[in-house]
Amino acid sequence: MLILSPDQIRRAEQRVFGDLGLPPALVMDTAGRAIAQEIHKRLGDGNGRWLTVLAGVGNNGGDGLVVARVLAARGYRAEVFLVGDPGKMTPETRLHCEAARRHGGVEFRSVREAPRGPELQGLRRSLGRSAAIVDALTGIGLQGDLRDPVRTVASQLDGRYRALTVAADVPSGLCAATGRVLGAACKCHVVVTMAAAKPGLLLGQGPLHWQELAVADIGVPPSWLAAEQPAGALLHDADAATWLPARPDDGHKGTFGHAFVVAGSPGKGGAAILCAGAALRSGVGLVTLGTSGEIRQRLEGSIPDVMVEAVRGGASEAKRIEKLVQGKTALVVGPGLGTGAAEVDLVQRLCAAATCPVVLDADALTILAGKPEAADAARDRLVLTPHPGEMARLIGTDIAAVEADRMAAAVAASRKWRAVVVLKGERTLVVAPDGPWAICNQPNAALAKAGSGDVLAGVLGSLCAQGLGPFEAARLAVHLHSKAGQLLRNRWGARGGIASDLLGCVSAALAALQGVPVPELVPAEVER
Repeated sequence: MLILSPDQIRRAEQRVFGDLGLPPALVMDTAGRAIAQEIHKRLGDGNGRWLTVLAGVGNNGGDGLVVARVLAARGYRAEVFLVGDPGKMTPETRLHCEAARRHGGVEFRSVREAPRGPELQGLRRSLGRSAAIVDALTGIGLQGDLRDPVRTVASQLDGRYRALTVAADVPSGLCAATGRVLGAACKCHVVVTMAAAKPGLLLGQGPLHWQELAVADIGVPPSWLAAEQPAGALLHDADAATWLPARPDDGHKGTFGHAFVVAGSPGKGGAAILCAGAALRSGVGLVTLGTSGEIRQRLEGSIPDVMVEAVRGGASEAKRIEKLVQGKTALVVGPGLGTGAAEVDLVQRLCAAATCPVVLDADALTILAGKPEAADAARDRLVLTPHPGEMARLIGTDIAAVEADRMAAAVAASRKWRAVVVLKGERTLVVAPDGPWAICNQPNAALAKAGSGDVLAGVLGSLCAQGLGPFEAARLAVHLHSKAGQLLRNRWGARGGIASDLLGCVSAALAALQGVPVPELVPAEVER
């Protein structure tokens, strides 16, 4: 699903008006009919049931007025609350307001001031008796906090009513760009968004204000939308299946890449096992694990498919590090590595020696926060995978600021290091330095376990090693990790599964994405 900013949508609409010569009122009619169709698809004809439309005086309100007229013709008793100063109504909205009046079957209520007492009770009574409610108060142009009377009316749609509640374009009061609530915001069952999804529906508090998202065709040619850059994408199976690296049957292990995982230290050997195991299960031909000499022997037999080398920092190790990196097609550095002086030196030498994509995770990110120049040699081949705490350290802020605007935080880090950034969280965000971005809208508490991030880093490194570019590998890795997490949850619930269990789920998720029947998952006891 394509995601475009409010400015990008406005540019596309202006081209429709100018280049195609379609009048704005016609585009408004198309938008309103699309909303009406979504309601009719779910509820059918009205048969005398009530429809309440909360309409502002801007263009968003015009969409709602079209809905009232169209569904009145399908048997709904339509009631429109026109909220705001009618003198400020846009010409197109005024046209559709008059059309609804002339059509008949639509009752109008004017709300010029914040409703109080009997007026507020009347509004609540109308909402309570309705089969469907349309939120058409404000649209994508909203900048500052809602003001009365719109604020009081919008605050009524807080989820208390049983009616099917549908928002026109975005829930009123929600910033279409960031997902920030501007004073108050409506909660809706369905959002019918025009031409493309808006970032604010998927960022910040946006996802808390809707349950289902539909994209309406309002006449913007798809090629125009596709040409808008930078663009975002909502990750899903249909796209992800086309991103898988080629797998020719005449290939050999060298054909499918060689990942070098540098991870683990005394007390944190499990992170190395999880990361290397995830890389193997994601299709890479070869994995070499570089780890602390103190735990090398113990780890060597834990995964028979992995080659294990002792590795450490320091000037005396420079030639050996260069030799270990030679021929590798991706590096993953950081899970359980440690953050001492030797590890700082090791990270910097690995980045300098590599000519392939480099994934920095966990302790490597802590090192990078303290020594930003450590990864300079890997710029434009770099992938950073921070959680919010690590991101806060990377860009010199706090977790609250990161969570308040995750997109801004990810973009800041991406530009600072010329890196693809995977900002992990409830809805993981993938951002490239040149603009493209993607988001995974699959929150899953089953993944909130130690080691889950190590698995993601391994999957990501594996896909890079198989030849995908950093951004392409990152978005596919995030989707596969999410899909594996859902399989984990399906088997063990949201509480019982652990990161070791997730390894078998990675293989199953990859199989499912290729259309292969998902095999019985390998029990955790075997994995360990």
